[in-house]
Amino acid sequence: MKSDKSSAKDIFDQWALDHHAEGMEKGHWQRVKQAFELISPSQGNYLEIGIGNGYGIHYMALNQYKNGCCYGLDISPNMVEQAKQRTKDLDNVILQADDFLTWKPPRNTTFSAIFSMETFYYFSDIKEGIEKAASLLEPKGMLMILVDFYYENKETHSWPQDMDVPMTLWSAADYKEAFQDVPLKNVQQKELRDDAHTIRTLCTWGYKG
Repeated sequence: MKSDKSSAKDIFDQWALDHHAEGMEKGHWQRVKQAFELISPSQGNYLEIGIGNGYGIHYMALNQYKNGCCYGLDISPNMVEQAKQRTKDLDNVILQADDFLTWKPPRNTTFSAIFSMETFYYFSDIKEGIEKAASLLEPKGMLMILVDFYYENKETHSWPQDMDVPMTLWSAADYKEAFQDVPLKNVQQKELRDDAHTIRTLCTWGYKG
């Protein structure tokens, strides 16, 4: 039976049109910047899953991956169009509207870092997404996933009903276990906060052996 709930694609396409993307950028940036500081400079390939209006991939293309190549995906074509406008002067950025779970990367392409903010809980199968991302890492490559919607962050539990979009609620332990099961090595977690300490983001990262 087809669900009558909105899809994540529908929501983000609309948010791209009504300027909600700018609000997400402003709201997320403090915590995303903290996470980016954990990613080492590289001349390799970077993948961002769920680029929104492109603020994150734009930063990485100018900083840690200025000598590398940045690939970006978003399920929303409208978000991708905004990101393309933002990165139009950069020749090391490749953007695509696609669902990561069915996306096929360029042949023989692996990534030294894969990053995602506020995307994985929209997947029909979070574990499948983590396994696929890990399979695309080069040796010693890093996978980093950030989420605000997680079990310990009670303030977010109403989001699926508020937004009328299916989401999967995992705990911090669930994310850590899924990373370790892949397996990824040296799996770590950190709770990121904004300056006002009003917003909590779970950051989980690990490395391919």
